Amino acid sequence: MAAFRFRLASVLRYRERYREERRLEFVREAKERKQLTDEIRRLEQLLSSQIEGMADEGGQCVTGADLQLRGEFILHTTQRIQEYRTLLVTVEQRLEEKRLVLLHADREVKSLEQLKARRREQHRRQENAKEQRSADEVGQRRYLDQKRLT
Repeated sequence: MAAFRFRLASVLRYRERYREERRLEFVREAKERKQLTDEIRRLEQLLSSQIEGMADEGGQCVTGADLQLRGEFILHTTQRIQEYRTLLVTVEQRLEEKRLVLLHADREVKSLEQLKARRREQHRRQENAKEQRSADEVGQRRYLDQKRLT
């Protein structure tokens, strides 16, 4: 019985490597998005705690310098949050592009895997048919030899 040999095996390996590279790129983008969202969340918590701290001081004396410093801190923090959100939109767009490329690479690999499975099954049927013909021929020869002897 001849071994099955898929003629497009090298193409399948190439597409699998390509898919794996795209998957890794997608994972990197997803990690970057998570880091950005975590940083935004951290800054928002810092900002809210600073604002709550100002409200809790209620009757205490606050100098103008303290107010100015807190105002600059709040302004700077909100600007950083806005910058991160803008960057997050860009990262999410890239992530979506990477997802589509990965999806396309998955389809290419899957189509070749399906073709390989069909060809393997076709090869198996052909080999079974050859074996059946050989067995039929052997049986027919035995029958003819027995008929000649009688």
